[in-house]
Amino acid sequence: MNYSIDHEFKALIRSLTEAEYSALESSVLSEGCRDAIIVWRGHGIIVDGHNRYEICMKHGITFRVEERDFPDRQAVKVWILKNALARRNLTDGERFEVAILLKDALAQVGREKMSAGGGDKKSEAAKSGLSLNDKADLPKEEPKHDTRKEMASNLGWSTGKVAQAEVVRKEDPEKWDEVKAGTKTVRAAYTEVKKPHVANNSGENEWYTPPKYTEAAKRVMGGIDLDPASNELANKFVGADKFYTKEDDGLTKQWYGRVWLNPPYAQPLIAQFAEAVVGKFSSAEFEQAVVLVNNATDTKWLQSMMRVCSAVCFVEGRVKFLDPDGNPKGAPLQGQVALYFGDERERFLEEFAVFGVVMRR
Repeated sequence: MNYSIDHEFKALIRSLTEAEYSALESSVLSEGCRDAIIVWRGHGIIVDGHNRYEICMKHGITFRVEERDFPDRQAVKVWILKNALARRNLTDGERFEVAILLKDALAQVGREKMSAGGGDKKSEAAKSGLSLNDKADLPKEEPKHDTRKEMASNLGWSTGKVAQAEVVRKEDPEKWDEVKAGTKTVRAAYTEVKKPHVANNSGENEWYTPPKYTEAAKRVMGGIDLDPASNELANKFVGADKFYTKEDDGLTKQWYGRVWLNPPYAQPLIAQFAEAVVGKFSSAEFEQAVVLVNNATDTKWLQSMMRVCSAVCFVEGRVKFLDPDGNPKGAPLQGQVALYFGDERERFLEEFAVFGVVMRR
């Protein structure tokens, strides 16, 4: 008898790598299909053993079938995902992705049960003609589940590890890809994501702005005359004609010409540099500037610059800052925004559009 492969069910589990598939095929050819193919009774749909079934059909190898009863497709999905969590060939990152799918599948089961049971209190009250304040014998709401605790139980993890995985997955997709690939642990990735980031051009800065941003700024402004928050090493990346160091205190100096600024991101310096940008540009102390800062749109200091700037670029992703040798070192915990001050607005929009969404003021 031929059985069918449901592609939605099969897609719930990651595909075998070429090496894994080859090893499985060799095993089946030499030892036969030792494990039964699990099939949804009455439907003939394979629930577990898709690859073994394909290999057996390809080589004419006999296999056993074990039929199981499931009330509906959602129940099949839940079974597949729970079974997948026990697989040893999945990395922690891959198992976490399965746990998320399982959480969603179980939530859908809950919603369907509630719907089948007649809905919520409001709908029951409407049907009976009672108000919600009436102490009627209506179905009570199900207590809310602690989804993090439930996921931890399914994975065999602590709730803390689940929380760390959630942070890495949300805040740094590239590091999460490393966790899924098995090249980095959840804890190591979380530690790197939460490592304090110093994104200023001061003497204690370990990370520097990638040249592609400063080169774009030069094309917009025609060059960089001044970087008021820098040092000798940082200026190798920026290439400003003149720069002020932490010891010079650029906040107290005169700014002029075409300015590049990636200021210290810590308070109160970030707010002080933002105030300086607004004040000095408004008084025509300098002609043009490109300022690269965190996209903290909820802050007064960024709001003040956005009200005065000529155009803005919301950088897609997060800037990959560099170490002193020019190698990618890491990224801050949030995205960045580049603000342009000056008369070359259209040129800025054209040059910085490659980095993200640009908007004119």
